[in-house]
Amino acid sequence: MSRSTPPKLTRAKSARRKAKRNILTWFLAGTLIAVISVFILVYAYYSMRAGLINIDVIKEMPKASILYDYQGHAFSRFFDENRIALPANQPVPKLLAQAVVDTEDRRFYSHGAIDLYGMARAAVSNLAGHGSRQGGSTITQQLGRNSIGQLQRTYDRKVLEIFLANRIEQAYTKEQILRYYLDRIYFGQGLYGAETTANAFFGISARQLNLAQCALLAGMISSPNSSSPWKDINAARAARDRSLAKMVRAGDITQAQADKAQKAPLALRPRPDFGGGFATSEVRRQLEQILDPTTIQQGGLKIFTTIDPRLQAIAENALTARINEIESSKGETHANGFGDPNTGMPDEDVLEGAFFAMDPANGAIRAVVGSRDFALSQYNRAMQARRQVGSTIKPLIYATAFAEKNYCPASTIDATKFNLTSSNPIPADDGGPQTLLRINDALVKSDDYSAERMGEIVGPELLNTYAHRCGVTTDIPPYRSSYLGACDLSLNELTGIYATFADEGVCVRQHIVVQVLDDKDRVIYKYQGESHTVFSKQVARQVTGMLQNVLDFGTGTPVRQQYKFTAPAGGKTGTTNDYKDAWFEGFTTHLVVGVWIGYDKPREIMPGGYAAAVALPVWANVMKQMQQMPGGYPMLDFPVPPGLETVTVGGDFFGHGERYYLTPEQHAMLDQEPVLPSDDNQSAPQGRNIIDRIFDLFH
Repeated sequence: MSRSTPPKLTRAKSARRKAKRNILTWFLAGTLIAVISVFILVYAYYSMRAGLINIDVIKEMPKASILYDYQGHAFSRFFDENRIALPANQPVPKLLAQAVVDTEDRRFYSHGAIDLYGMARAAVSNLAGHGSRQGGSTITQQLGRNSIGQLQRTYDRKVLEIFLANRIEQAYTKEQILRYYLDRIYFGQGLYGAETTANAFFGISARQLNLAQCALLAGMISSPNSSSPWKDINAARAARDRSLAKMVRAGDITQAQADKAQKAPLALRPRPDFGGGFATSEVRRQLEQILDPTTIQQGGLKIFTTIDPRLQAIAENALTARINEIESSKGETHANGFGDPNTGMPDEDVLEGAFFAMDPANGAIRAVVGSRDFALSQYNRAMQARRQVGSTIKPLIYATAFAEKNYCPASTIDATKFNLTSSNPIPADDGGPQTLLRINDALVKSDDYSAERMGEIVGPELLNTYAHRCGVTTDIPPYRSSYLGACDLSLNELTGIYATFADEGVCVRQHIVVQVLDDKDRVIYKYQGESHTVFSKQVARQVTGMLQNVLDFGTGTPVRQQYKFTAPAGGKTGTTNDYKDAWFEGFTTHLVVGVWIGYDKPREIMPGGYAAAVALPVWANVMKQMQQMPGGYPMLDFPVPPGLETVTVGGDFFGHGERYYLTPEQHAMLDQEPVLPSDDNQSAPQGRNIIDRIFDLFH
């Protein structure tokens, strides 16, 4: 006989079971509510964060700006990111699109922002430790994270990436997303975007890539640096082959096509120079004075410049070669390198140099070299450094005297010696023996006593007036030593003075940027020429004639005798005290070139380091190469303006005599004995005849 459970006990057990069920129900309900609440909070949080991101960021990416030379050929570029976008007016290249989609995101066209299957597959693979770590990110997710710079591997980044990808999918078509992805993705070695990489690797556009080349680019995306063919050709081939295999599995190509592509050579170009150098850096520096910083930083500009890459390369090589020759002759070596490549600051104990070339007729800068090696020192000594210019200042002094004091090349100047280092006034004529020179001869011989006396006659105010009109931006100090070149100018300023002589007395503003187009080919800047007359054509031609005589008979004779440069040209050497600076300025009708060599912390360049031996060889070598180059710069006779006649002093007895360019009244001076001009008539006739010059040879 079984016992029956008392009803009261049964009810108690039932109540306890019900209470447990209620507790469990409430716990589960609470947990579910908590999970939902957390989900809602997380969803709201990441939706808010993703919503704060400007979605246009995915298509707004820095692009490389392309530089074109004076003939319209691309020669360089500058960039924050080296990127050239796919042509906006053409669809995404089909073969490249297939390779990238098959390799990176096979279900790209069928899924939304995320690929759940791909994420699950990647998770399983990562947990199992099979091979390399997989991310499972879609192309849209990759585009999102690369656009906002979220590259760290964290759960926070991954969740934000998903929400951002969802916004991208809602805002853009698959074609647009793929285009932005191909433009933004990094391919290693400083290359951004498929168009840039195709051009860099193969010299063609992305549209022209063949199957093997498309597969290479697609295979590199997951490990761009390690699989770059410039770094590891075998790793690059392996990346290409993996991509080809995925294209076969996707059914976009056959196995036979993949096999053929694997056997094809990569046909890789050598790694090109993507820009840099002083020409490029000077373009950017001047561009920063023209455009706002945001426009430059965003890039995508087409910048048409005045640069001649042929002349630029010749100048760089000639300057470096001459500096190396000088150092070799002194036995100098550089065990610790030449400078700091990170800061661009120079090593003060290294011999340096600069080169500057321009077209005198339009102010176009044709070449600019600021150091012996841009990779070792980016300090631009042609534009930024200011050094004492030595005797190269003398033509400006005489030109000012011609323009304002009624002097001419046949005029006489007192060349009697005195103490050049004394601060006392120049001694007056005491009735003793005097040395008198034609102004032409004073410049040809680079006589310091004549130059300082003429500087005193001209005075600092007039000299500065004409210097400023020639483009000099600072004042020449009002000291006698300034008339011998103890005044600081930059190489481009000094070259501008000589360009004024070459252009018949007209100064044209120097420039390197001609026109700029934005990324939609709209003109946003165009150079407007600025010029003004500084000297009359007659004065400019007289000074040019004297500078021609300098090359034929004076301190510049190595140009003719040693380097055999025969074209019509004028020029002047300049050497500062203790051989610390060596200059040469010279010009033909269509090209003006200045050269400087010295140490950043001034010291002797070499014993007996006159400019004719130090700087002149660079000028002569460059100009001779340009003379022989087809399609180079015309090197014509300088025109003789109305009112002047050509007078040859020395006659054919000497072969080629010195040439003067004089008015008929000035011509008469050459037939008279040299005398100093009187106070009331500084252009009184003076001169020596041909017989006097013959006797001079025997003294």
